[in-house]
Amino acid sequence: MPVASLREQHAELTRERILSAVAELLERDGAGELTVPDVAAASGVSLRTVYRYYPTREKLLEAAGRWIGDELFKHPYPRNLDEAAERFRVECAHFDDRPGLVRALALSELGREARSYRRRGRVGAIRKALHEEAGALPADELRRAEAVLAYLHNMLAYTTMREENGLSGAEIGEAVGWAIKTLVADLRRRDKSQRRKDERASDRQRAG
Repeated sequence: MPVASLREQHAELTRERILSAVAELLERDGAGELTVPDVAAASGVSLRTVYRYYPTREKLLEAAGRWIGDELFKHPYPRNLDEAAERFRVECAHFDDRPGLVRALALSELGREARSYRRRGRVGAIRKALHEEAGALPADELRRAEAVLAYLHNMLAYTTMREENGLSGAEIGEAVGWAIKTLVADLRRRDKSQRRKDERASDRQRAG
């Protein structure tokens, strides 16, 4: 095996140890004052090495937020409105494996900072799907729909329903999936109606 490949494997394992340590610190106590030395100690990686991979605390949090979402929870962005319901339904079951980490990400200041980097991508994916599948609706309706979908397709929804309603991840996934599907069906119905109105208005304009 080439030396470069071995180095790449070692680098990937080192990065994973560092990012896993951030997740563990968040899960343990929310880590409101998380520092890079804390992460180095928890990961067993030297402080110098942590800084080599992540030169600033912000870079470390960004990488940790993306790693937790992409690798730990396998939480990809929805590519269309149907996936917004189905993927969250599946992902909620995974959240039950680390409910403390999900809670910290949803409610703690540091957790929200870490997941804010992925949040922009998630909201952007929802916005894109909305405009592709319900783009005939007025801009203010799309804006409200985006806000509701982003709120439902969110770790905060899982944490709230788990703690306030005593639901399991599977139950939360079914409930939120149903809510998203109901909203999406209504959006598609009204988008279809709006497109017909627009077509009739266009026909009248051409005829006049």
